[in-house]
Amino acid sequence: MVKVKKKSAAKKKNKKRGSKKTSVALKNAQATVAKLVKKAKVAEKGFTAAKKRVAATKKAATKKKTAASKRAAQSALKEKQKAAAKVAATKARIRTAKAKARAVELAEKEKVRKRAEAAKTERDLQLAIAAFTADWKRRRAKADAIKAARQARKDALKARIAAKKAARKEQEDVKKAAEKAKLAARKATKRGVAKKKAKARKKPKKATGKKSVKGSSSRKKVNKKKGATQRG
Repeated sequence: MVKVKKKSAAKKKNKKRGSKKTSVALKNAQATVAKLVKKAKVAEKGFTAAKKRVAATKKAATKKKTAASKRAAQSALKEKQKAAAKVAATKARIRTAKAKARAVELAEKEKVRKRAEAAKTERDLQLAIAAFTADWKRRRAKADAIKAARQARKDALKARIAAKKAARKEQEDVKKAAEKAKLAARKATKRGVAKKKAKARKKPKKATGKKSVKGSSSRKKVNKKKGATQRG
């Protein structure tokens, strides 16, 4: 179990190291610097060897004082100068290469920083959009709740008005039904009375002397009217 943990920890470290990727341009610049440093070391070795030869030829020239020794000393001095020039040129190239590598590294860092800033800006924008959307939804929900409450009050008011109208109509219907019942009762009582009167009329009346007197008097009135008309 311990070995597995160590391996996993090593993998995590490698991942962390690999996360910082270097660009091809930076790798090339660093490789150029490394090559020039090697060349500079070789040139310095040659320069030290040339200095030693110059010193040796000088000693020989002072001792022997011959033309050959003098030519050897001069050639050694020229080699020393060439080696010094080579070392100086190599060092100058190293400085230039290091400056280029530094410039590339700074450019890469700037790119990384800009990417990080762009990512942060995008995150901030997304957070701002989410906050605005949540606030808008909250306000919309509040407005919808207020609207629903108003609509509920309106519906309740309409329901109360409708209930009052229905109750009033029911009362009116009850009154109308009562009036109709009263009229029907009156008509029924009138019909009963009329029937009773009709039955009473149909009953035969007893003959009395009064009837003959009424008949004779009526006849007399008719005869009087006829005589008046004839006179006229």
